[in-house]
Amino acid sequence: MRTMWQTKKLGEIIKLEYGKPLPQSSRTSNGSYAVYGANGIKNRSNTFYVDRPSIVVGRKGSAGALNLTEGKFWPLDVTYFITFDEKKHDLKFIYWLLSKQNLPSLGRGVKPGLNRNDVYSITVRIPESIDEQRKIVRILDQADSLRQKRQKAISLLDDYLKAVFLEMFGDPVTNPKGIKTAKIKELGDVVTGNTPSRKSPENYGDFIEWIKSDNINNHHHYLTKARENLSEIGLKKGRSVSKGAILVTCIAGSLKCIGNVSMTNKEVAFNQQINAIVPNPEIESSFLYSQILFGKKMFRKASTNSMKGMLNKGKFSDIKLLNPDTSLQKQYSIFFDKTYSLKQTMLAQSQELDTQFQALMQLAFKGIL
Repeated sequence: MRTMWQTKKLGEIIKLEYGKPLPQSSRTSNGSYAVYGANGIKNRSNTFYVDRPSIVVGRKGSAGALNLTEGKFWPLDVTYFITFDEKKHDLKFIYWLLSKQNLPSLGRGVKPGLNRNDVYSITVRIPESIDEQRKIVRILDQADSLRQKRQKAISLLDDYLKAVFLEMFGDPVTNPKGIKTAKIKELGDVVTGNTPSRKSPENYGDFIEWIKSDNINNHHHYLTKARENLSEIGLKKGRSVSKGAILVTCIAGSLKCIGNVSMTNKEVAFNQQINAIVPNPEIESSFLYSQILFGKKMFRKASTNSMKGMLNKGKFSDIKLLNPDTSLQKQYSIFFDKTYSLKQTMLAQSQELDTQFQALMQLAFKGIL
């Protein structure tokens, strides 16, 4: 028998209920119940506000972010949690249904907020039968499991890289192996970026990427693509480094971003929030990069502003890093390159799985599966 589908507004299917404030004194790291903020679990508590599984939706800040909960929990006042008719609808089906709607795009304001009426007005198609909803859930869950396994494998590969580094050289912060050290300025040239005048439009164009701190992404080892570029004229007024340099965030809006690091795989220009290291010929870039990545605490500690984070060129240049024999650095560099190549392959596979999953979701909610 063919399953009947209905066209409805989301407001006819779910209700978004407001979360509730919870004093810090009621929060703990080992409580029985999860405490949800707009972007996931913040901490835990020994008390709960909602007594059943639900979906927490970011209301302020990370507007539209979704978190599927388990059991009893506490949603903070920056969130909504959903209620619905459990006899007519499956919770996981609603989760996948909401995931398809791109709720973050509905966020309003400088610190995006999600308005309930914007969500309620979305038109969706759903099967009348809860059994059909659960069938769709089973298919999507199986496909999503493949995506999650690939992401887990990528994470384990990152952990493996760190484990090999620590086995070879020890913790770069405490240096338990007693490896000889040198100041950053002794390991390479230090260059601080700048911003060519914006009063001269000819400084900006499409000649060379102009890197900012948000392009320094620890998860990919190399810089992400810049959104803004300098012209050939702008490059003469800016500062650039070539392939093999290491860029480190030294001025940021929060201390946790100090010490973010990436390598360059081409010539780039960069702004004044970033210090670059151009390694000496005998220093392996991937080795120097890795110990900054795994020794980020050193850079936070050297920061002169405990609130926002600021690490000037002088203090940056004087930070001492490990400086083992070149042969050992080269050995690690070979391993790093192999690991990076494998990671790129796995990331491409992960992206393909994501694409296939989105296509499957489109078919599922068209009633084709």
